[in-house]
Amino acid sequence: MNVTVSIKDRIAFVVLDSPPLNLLSNIIKREIKEAFQLLAGNTEVNVIYFGAAGEHFCCGANLKEFPERVKNNEGKKAWIEGHEMLQAIMNTPQPTIVSVQGNALGGGAELASAFDIRLFAHDAVFGYPEVSRTVYPGNGGFERFIQLCGKANASFLFLTGEKMTAAELFRIGMANKVVERTALEEEGKKVAALLASYSATTIKTIKQAVNEYKNPEQFFHKGMDYFSALHQTEDIQESIQAFFEKRKPVYQHNVKNRY
Repeated sequence: MNVTVSIKDRIAFVVLDSPPLNLLSNIIKREIKEAFQLLAGNTEVNVIYFGAAGEHFCCGANLKEFPERVKNNEGKKAWIEGHEMLQAIMNTPQPTIVSVQGNALGGGAELASAFDIRLFAHDAVFGYPEVSRTVYPGNGGFERFIQLCGKANASFLFLTGEKMTAAELFRIGMANKVVERTALEEEGKKVAALLASYSATTIKTIKQAVNEYKNPEQFFHKGMDYFSALHQTEDIQESIQAFFEKRKPVYQHNVKNRY
């Protein structure tokens, strides 16, 4: 297996383990998709943390597979399979966190963009060199990048194929936080532990609300329903009681939202 999964303290740790380049082969894309599809239904998992082994996060697609793809005219198949991978990540009800080190290029950049919280090492390099291979991002990262960083930044990166530093990624909103490489894994685990300490019902609801937000008018009634539903959970009662008793709350986590 090129993708490993372990669970501890309600955190799922998913690792892309195919160094030195962690290339996104067809097999690896399927493994990532299947891992996230399984975790999405696991009520024992509050948060999913994703990282990659080795020097680089992911240097993109495995170009050795391209001749066969071109020969068999499988562009549409590749598009569908890539989108299925990214959607499996983005569709998980649990919040997702990614730590990115080294190169995150092409499909690797697309992969990094799929997560809710994106942490980058200070020396990370990010870009979409697909234009030099006469294509453009086809795993769902094209749409995702525009959603996160806007058309102006997308046009620059997609058309030029140039790379961005972690500091530049922070400026445009792709990176939520930039840390020293030696502190990257520790920071990722710290954020994951923080989220896992909260009510799973609450953090899943917040993720859903963020994803469904389009504008204040559209969100008013749906947001009100989510907000009201959280007031009907056992977790909110436990949270308030724990506050007054000066102790840590003990959440049920698996209480379903009532909406």
